[in-house]
Amino acid sequence: MIPQQEIEIRNRYEELLKPLFFPDDPIGKDIVNYLASLLRIVGMEDGGWDPYLESRAIVDDLYSLFDFELPTSKFSNPQLTKWRLALLFYSHIVEMDAPYEVIMNLLRIKLGKYYSPNPFFDFLTPNEQKNYAKKGLYPKDKIRLIKQLSSEAGLGIGEIFDEFYNSKLRNAISHADYIFAGNEFRCRNGTGSVGAFRISIDELNDIILKAKLFLFTFFQLERAARKHLGQLKNKALPYDQHYKGLMEILVDDEDVMCGFKVYWPNYSTSTYRRSEEGCEMTNCMLGRHLRVELMVGLYARNPGDFSPLVETGHSPRYMPLEGTGMKPDWPST
Repeated sequence: MIPQQEIEIRNRYEELLKPLFFPDDPIGKDIVNYLASLLRIVGMEDGGWDPYLESRAIVDDLYSLFDFELPTSKFSNPQLTKWRLALLFYSHIVEMDAPYEVIMNLLRIKLGKYYSPNPFFDFLTPNEQKNYAKKGLYPKDKIRLIKQLSSEAGLGIGEIFDEFYNSKLRNAISHADYIFAGNEFRCRNGTGSVGAFRISIDELNDIILKAKLFLFTFFQLERAARKHLGQLKNKALPYDQHYKGLMEILVDDEDVMCGFKVYWPNYSTSTYRRSEEGCEMTNCMLGRHLRVELMVGLYARNPGDFSPLVETGHSPRYMPLEGTGMKPDWPST
């Protein structure tokens, strides 16, 4: 049975994050940016390049190990072994790229900006941008920018990270500069006592618990959002009023959104699809400034009033929907 405290924390995190994953108008003008944020578009890839899959698997494995009763014949102190696993669990959570990037992109969209495969770069100082190629960004830098945009959006998402992210703890684990002594986690901070610190087991447990609840809430909302979008499968959604593009939400075997396909009235399509086999991008690219751009195919030589893609006196021609095989039509006004 889940303790009431955990339920309350998880519910609070869900309420703080939910406005990002379930915007008021998910199929409005920003639908491509919204879908791109959930799909983490980075370009065309074959299978075996998405670290998010491995990150989720490691988290699941480590969490499952906590349930095992470790034999004393193999482990001299099974309880301490589980604390060591818990530190690896915490370290992996705070180092994972995907949660930070998805949240940052959803915040960008909330503020009227576009999706970016590198959502933090625009908000770095010129000096930080120069150093980015060499050093990348530490978790604390990503959290700082998430808190900045969260504040601008009038959301309290920064509160979540304040509850579990501890840069001193993260550094101690990353550099193996710690020891368990009695009921404490201790770090001497290198070779001397200056900067040494200790964390009680109770406090450490609270930090790791909240990190776990944050990540599991993220996983839950990310999947719930894609599952909700999956309900739109087999439909032709008006996407582009100028070119008269119709969008179909693509789903996997569990009806979870895994991509999208835009049908243009000149019998061409633009597709993005993510699966374990890789990422498919057809007439879809990361263009200037790494924005998601869709290519519409050939323009009409003598366009009529309906669309720049349809000749005067001709009817629009859309390819059949992938999910049903039925030819879609632009809705009549």
